[in-house]
Amino acid sequence: NEYKSYLSMVQKTSLLTLQQLLQEWDNGKSKTRQKILKNFIAGHKNNSGTDLEEEFGGAGSLFLVRITTWLRLTYLLGQNIKIQLDAIKIFLSASCGQRYLTEFMEVGGVLTVLEILGLKVADEQDKAAALELLESVAECGRKYKELICESYGVRAAAECMARASTAFTQECARSMLYTLARGNPRYQKQVYQVLKDLLPSTNPGAQRVAAQGLRHILELVGCPPSNDNLIENILSNLLRSLYNDVQYEAGELIESLMKFEPLQEGIISGLVALLVPAGDDAVIKVTIQSDAPLPQHIQQASSAKLLGLLCMDNPTIAKLAVDNMVVKGLINVLRNVRYPLAQKHAARTLYYLVNHFTEVQSTLSECLGSELYAEFLKSPETLNKKLTPVQLDKLMGSKYLVETTTTITEAEEPDEGEEEEKDEQFNDDVTVHQYDGSDDEDENGVQTENTGFGGVVPMDDATERTADAADTSGDAITGP
Repeated sequence: NEYKSYLSMVQKTSLLTLQQLLQEWDNGKSKTRQKILKNFIAGHKNNSGTDLEEEFGGAGSLFLVRITTWLRLTYLLGQNIKIQLDAIKIFLSASCGQRYLTEFMEVGGVLTVLEILGLKVADEQDKAAALELLESVAECGRKYKELICESYGVRAAAECMARASTAFTQECARSMLYTLARGNPRYQKQVYQVLKDLLPSTNPGAQRVAAQGLRHILELVGCPPSNDNLIENILSNLLRSLYNDVQYEAGELIESLMKFEPLQEGIISGLVALLVPAGDDAVIKVTIQSDAPLPQHIQQASSAKLLGLLCMDNPTIAKLAVDNMVVKGLINVLRNVRYPLAQKHAARTLYYLVNHFTEVQSTLSECLGSELYAEFLKSPETLNKKLTPVQLDKLMGSKYLVETTTTITEAEEPDEGEEEEKDEQFNDDVTVHQYDGSDDEDENGVQTENTGFGGVVPMDDATERTADAADTSGDAITGP
């Protein structure tokens, strides 16, 4: 009896406290309500549903419904959105709080939160809070995931990711999409499709997180179909990016796709094709107007780097690359005096192939000549600094070079005087575009340090293998 009496007193006290709180809320203006929500968030962050019921005397729903009502009335104005969403999340994410989740769904809370993702007046923090709230709902079970997907939640999250200007909002969108796909086979393909469609985005942050999300989604959906354009999107969009972390994620995604045997030959042949970019005659002409590398050159360098990584990881892949004429493509890259970084990556990949395939040794030795080939074996990374105009001419006219233009193969033989004049002019141009030997800055002005074979490794996702292979770092993407 004494215990029951004590519980009755506690409950009456809690109800009295709640009554005072609700009265203050109903009579207060915006600043008063903000203060109430701040105090509530600070004092109840990790409370369970039982704790909340004890706090409010079993009538916590009265407070929740007031918050959701205020949100629905004011969200179009873009005012106090984040603090309201954070307070609602405490109720929805509380263990044993199924009752609150049901009430939130019944008043159309999910639809309201999805609309916030597309509001122009909502800032990045508001959208990030909305995504986190939706993820909390999705984690409560498959039926809630399906409800969000049926309400066009996948498309809303993808559009928010594409427009977001901060990395945190993009990460929240990626995490929510993955949560919607996990344990929800009915909508896994839809999530995969929207992430794939984000790869051509002009927002580099969206490209990065979309590539990250695809790596995880592939574990759920398995091997993409043969008529899927995922590989084409990666090769034609991500590998051209000027941003280091986008390049890194592209490499990681390609390595994930290489686990599927039906895709291996298509990936290798696509990478080899990029070694000879379209319009390559602009690369070999000696009268070049600008020192800045073209997107094709960046794509070329990325392809040479990835081919080397894939070959070193798996000898079978290396043999497949050799069968797909990778040596001819890499020899073509060696002549790209406009982008020394591409020459370095090509030389490193060739060095690995020379040490593992006899046919590559004979091909490269005949193409470079005995003297230059000996220098290449000593220090492949500095080969681009040792190429003379005569040796470059030999590379351009090599029968092993993949022919990309008719200007080389069909040009008439110049007379002796013209040849001397051409060599002099070429030497001047090479001096202009010659790599200065510094590893502190590449042709794009991006700080790099190429001490090994590998590419750019973001600090938050670097693997030990890549860190040993490369020490190139890039700033995190925070906007378009």
